[in-house]
Amino acid sequence: MKPDSIYNKLKNIFEDSGFNLVTRIKVSEYDRRVSPDRRAGTVFTNAKSIVLVGFAGKDFWNVLQNFLRENPEFRDTREDWIDDYTLLKFMLAAKILEDKKADYKMAFPFGLGAFALDFLKLGQLGGVGVHSLLGVLIHPEYGSWISLRGAFITDLEFARYNNPLSSFNPCPACSKPCISVCPANTISEKGWDWEACMNFRLSDNTCTTNCASRRACPYGKEHQYSDEQLAYHHKFVLKSVKEYFKKWHTKSNS
Repeated sequence: MKPDSIYNKLKNIFEDSGFNLVTRIKVSEYDRRVSPDRRAGTVFTNAKSIVLVGFAGKDFWNVLQNFLRENPEFRDTREDWIDDYTLLKFMLAAKILEDKKADYKMAFPFGLGAFALDFLKLGQLGGVGVHSLLGVLIHPEYGSWISLRGAFITDLEFARYNNPLSSFNPCPACSKPCISVCPANTISEKGWDWEACMNFRLSDNTCTTNCASRRACPYGKEHQYSDEQLAYHHKFVLKSVKEYFKKWHTKSNS
């Protein structure tokens, strides 16, 4: 089976599971744009391509909720449904690569090895979105309502690759309501002050379940996550932030 046919099989599995963002990036294009410690070649020396997987908009949450209803044991025994569901579907997709004798490694923006790849850079190169003042990628249709979930690094070489959204640059001409609505003033013309944002969220409950700036962005409003979904995402982001700052303070005091 040709590499592009294998890619299409992977794409079908992920799309059927609610992951409507599946793109191909050439490893050589990615590796020359990131620091040596974030290169795919560092993770997998025979790497030729990266298949990036994620979801955009609110439909994924509906697919996940249906899955949880049909799989109550999974629902009741897993702490982070989205991460564990992602892993489950990646393991299923990996069987296609194994059956076709394709070599691969998996990488995720969560869990152990979360910083192995630069997922924002992958998203930019794969045409998922462009950099925004919010600190996340923004898509012409879906706005900032994007979640990058994982990637296959493989020795397969595809005939075609996705391209960056080179003609899309929304923030300069925007009225930037994201700046004025932020209760912690962490967004400016210079971008997102992530450390100030995280410190505010650790000390104040205003943004526990919502992001006013993300909601205010004029792009992708019809695709915004439901209150339930956004609160779920924020719950685990806050958990990760607490773990990060705990490690940082431990390291600083050692």
